[in-house]
Amino acid sequence: MVWYVLFRISFLGDWLFLRRRLLIFMSFGFFLSVLFSAAAYEWSSPYPPYYSSSPFPQFSADGNLPFLIFSIFANNMFLSALVFVTLPGFIFFPLSSVVLVYRGYVWGCLLAYLPTRLLLMALPTLILEGLGYCFAATAGTVVGLSWIKPKWVYGGEPLRRAEAFKKALREFLAIYVFVAIILFFAAVVEAATLLMV
Repeated sequence: MVWYVLFRISFLGDWLFLRRRLLIFMSFGFFLSVLFSAAAYEWSSPYPPYYSSSPFPQFSADGNLPFLIFSIFANNMFLSALVFVTLPGFIFFPLSSVVLVYRGYVWGCLLAYLPTRLLLMALPTLILEGLGYCFAATAGTVVGLSWIKPKWVYGGEPLRRAEAFKKALREFLAIYVFVAIILFFAAVVEAATLLMV
């Protein structure tokens, strides 16, 4: 068990070294889109929207913390990360980065008029979810690019498209373990934040 965990951690280190430029590009795209969309949304309308209650979505978990964590995790992992961010990159590799920047835009619009106290409470969730989405977008881009241009993904290795696609799928599955861990921690932090508000 310990060797398996150490192998996975070493794989993550190797993957981060190999895909660092793409991951940095995705991270800049996401977090800058959050920043710019929040600033643009706030400057375009001088009056904040009126909230009759809390601006955060209301969940009917009735204090059931495990159900709240599971529902947030399932939404973030399967709907947001897998379906919206990663799978479009399988079809055409730039779509993962486009959808990732759009997710950052949505986050920025949601955070634009929050009071400082609520913004600081939402910041850890933003960072963790953003990191998970950046990993997911990088994995989707690598898989999508592997069947179009294998040389761009696996430089010196003489792989055919099918071989490169299979290798990228194995890499994708291994990275999605880490995406799941990051998004689970994000769900725990988000659930705790929602219960504190």
